[in-house]
Amino acid sequence: MVEIKKEKEEKETQNIPITGRFDQYRSSYWGAKLAAFGVRYPFRSVARDTCQNEAVSNIKKHGYSSTVGLLMGSVTGFFAYRTWQDMRSIFAESLAWEFNKDEKDVGLADFWKSKNTVVQQTMGNYIRYNARRLAIDSFFFLPVIAAPILSKFGVKQSSKWHPINWHFETGADLGLGANAVYLLSDVVSRKITPFESLQSAIDRKINHSEHADAQMTAPDLLDIYERHAAKGAIDSFIGHRGSPEWDRSMVIFTRMADLINQTYENVTPKEKADFGISHFIYLVGHNLIQPKKVEQTLAYIEVANRYGMKALKQVVKEVKEGADVATALQQYPVARLENIPETVLLETANGQANEQRKSYSAGIKHAGGGNANIDKDAAEAATHVEKLALKDSSSPQLTIGA
Repeated sequence: MVEIKKEKEEKETQNIPITGRFDQYRSSYWGAKLAAFGVRYPFRSVARDTCQNEAVSNIKKHGYSSTVGLLMGSVTGFFAYRTWQDMRSIFAESLAWEFNKDEKDVGLADFWKSKNTVVQQTMGNYIRYNARRLAIDSFFFLPVIAAPILSKFGVKQSSKWHPINWHFETGADLGLGANAVYLLSDVVSRKITPFESLQSAIDRKINHSEHADAQMTAPDLLDIYERHAAKGAIDSFIGHRGSPEWDRSMVIFTRMADLINQTYENVTPKEKADFGISHFIYLVGHNLIQPKKVEQTLAYIEVANRYGMKALKQVVKEVKEGADVATALQQYPVARLENIPETVLLETANGQANEQRKSYSAGIKHAGGGNANIDKDAAEAATHVEKLALKDSSSPQLTIGA
C-alpha cells in the first residue's frame, strides 16, 4: 500500500510547467472597458479651453477627468447590473428549492442566507471584483477628492502639490493607468470563475447562442465542478484520476449531462427527464456529489429527476439523520437506466468480471488510505461492484433502493 501511495505521489509531480501562455481568461467586462476608453476624446476637445483656464475652480478644472470617470464607472455599473441579472436567472430556482418559496420571490437576502457553496462563492466574487473595479475607477476623481484633504493638511492653492495646479487630464491619466495595471494583472493571473463557466455553458449549450447543435457533456460539468472545488469548498475528483474510482466517478457526470441534454431537448428524450442546470447547481452547492460515494450520488440524481427536489430533500435529511441510503430510498425506488454508457460502468462483456471486481475492490481500499477498516460506504460499494460484475452487462441496475 505504501508503494502504491508513493507511486501516486510521484505521478502527481509529473506535470509539464507552462509559464508563457498568458491571457487564459477572456472577459466581456474588459471588452466593454476598452471600447469605452476612446469615447473620452470628444470630451477632451470640448473641455480643453474651459479646464485650462486658471480662474476656474478645482472642480471645474478637473471636470474632464470626472466626466471620463463617470463614463468608465457607468461601464462598471452596467456590467455589474447585467451580471446580477444572470446570477438571479441562474440561481433563482435552486434558491427557491432551498428556502421552499416561489422562484419569483427570491431576492438578494436569499443570496446572502444561502448555504449553497456555489451561490456563496459567486456572491463573494461578485462583491470582491466589483468593489475592486469601483476602487480602480475612483482614480479618475482623485484630483477632486484630494483637494479638500490636502487643504485640510495645510497645502495652499499656490503650491504645486495642490490639485488646482495639476493638469486638467491628470485624473484621466491616473484612472486609465490604474485600469491598465488592473487589466495587466487579469491577463497574467486571472482564472475563469465557476460562475463564468456556468454562464458560458448555459449560453452555448442550453440557449444555443451561435452554437445550434451543441450538447452538454460530462467534461463541461466536471470543469464547472472542479473550478468550484479548487478553493476547497467541496471535495475534488482530481485526486482519483488514473484509478478505477475515476472511471466510476465519471458515471456521475455522464448521467447528469445526459439528463440535462434530454431535459433541454438537445437530444430526443428517451425517458422521463426533468433535470436542469438548477438541479446540478443544487447538488454541487449542497455537497451531494461526492467522489467517495458514487452510488449514493447517483441515487440522489435519480431521485431529483424522477421524484423532484422535495423528495430529494427528504431523502438527504433522513441520510443525514443516520438512516442508510437504502432505507431512505424505500419510498423512492430508483434504477440506473440502460442509456448510461456500459463501458463507463463496468467492462464485463469480455469475461473480465472477476478481474473487474478485484480492481475496484483494490481501488476502494486504496481510496481508504490503506486502513484495514474500510468505511461502510466503501464496503457497500465494493460489494455492489461485485454484484454488477456478475450480472449480464446489457442491463446494469442501481440496486440501492430498487
